[in-house]
Amino acid sequence: MASTTEISVTNIDYPALSPDSRQMKIIEANLGGEAMQESDLIRVKSPLGGATTWNYEVDGNTKSTDELTGVLVGVGKKGVLWPEEDPSDAKPVIVSSDLLVGHRVSDDLGSVDPEALEKYRIADRKYDWRAMADGPDFGFGSGRGGSGKRCKESRVLALLGESEVWPILVSVGAGSLRNIIPFLKRLPCFQHEAVIGLRLEKAKGRGGQPYSQIVPRLVGQISEEQGEVCRRTYAEPIKAMFEGSFSARNEE
Repeated sequence: MASTTEISVTNIDYPALSPDSRQMKIIEANLGGEAMQESDLIRVKSPLGGATTWNYEVDGNTKSTDELTGVLVGVGKKGVLWPEEDPSDAKPVIVSSDLLVGHRVSDDLGSVDPEALEKYRIADRKYDWRAMADGPDFGFGSGRGGSGKRCKESRVLALLGESEVWPILVSVGAGSLRNIIPFLKRLPCFQHEAVIGLRLEKAKGRGGQPYSQIVPRLVGQISEEQGEVCRRTYAEPIKAMFEGSFSARNEE
């Protein structure tokens, strides 16, 4: 008789996500009827040079930690095609919030070949992002020196700390996607029930340049009851926020 292996997951209590908590009332009061925007939340980026400590600003104070932990209340998909390999303060040409459809947000093409771009247009100022990112014009091999992609893709993880009212947004660049994407697919629960941890380890790119690679782990999960509160209070508004966002200026 075939045996089955059960995955043991630690149950974690988030009192603030109890049905009678004040979380939703506080959020609704502070938003004042406005939709949640990415600019309202604290953005955390991976450090440069292969550092293994997270550092980010919160209301003028710097926080440092070896691991970011929290309930995974949202995952955003981001795609951007810049006019130049080094965009500086330039506005992106194409942005995508689902990695399926790209939206034209600028007519300043820079070094982007207009004929190559036109091949992927599917409607007025809309483009087949998947075909662009996988094709020869903007996919692998189209980046600087024939390496990487001209179409840049990333993820944004929204993490709610145990004692926090507002989640933080953690940017996940291309060098960490190979760790993050399989991890998200293997979660044994809904994303908004998972408590995860994000550490950093030093890695090297193809050119030997060091960078900080994100290493995720499953810390545990909250109860189904608290997960339902989390879904209504955080996951649904954050999903709408990511889907409605076409700004890629702050992405890696």
